[in-house]
Amino acid sequence: MFKCRKLSVRRDKGWLRICLPSGRSLCYPSARTENGQITYMGTNPYSRKWERLKTYGGKITENICQAAARDVLAYNMPLIEKAGYEIVLTVNDEIISEAPDTPEFSAEGLSTLLSAKPDWAFDLPLSAAGFETYCYRKE
Repeated sequence: MFKCRKLSVRRDKGWLRICLPSGRSLCYPSARTENGQITYMGTNPYSRKWERLKTYGGKITENICQAAARDVLAYNMPLIEKAGYEIVLTVNDEIISEAPDTPEFSAEGLSTLLSAKPDWAFDLPLSAAGFETYCYRKE
């Protein structure tokens, strides 16, 4: 096992497992290095076939960052719903919610809830921003 800050990386029966600060793991099946290239088995995004895929350190780092962001979002979703915001959709790192058109519900209030830190992310700098609209749109 290799540890780096809040991550632990291990090989487990052919799997490369990266344990995230939340306790969830990223898994790369049949991971190995071939001629200095990291490969694993996965679904080719173009052909949709199960095959050996290539990756590299930067891509794995991106996967770790996106997974941690997802874990923070998932942690905060019950808090958001408990506060009365009805979550109707998530898109990547966004929450789309419906709430009464009253001063108690605002983009700022939702952003505050989205920025709540799980115990495992106490030192992670978090912030969120949003906007209010009557129709879904990307900003």
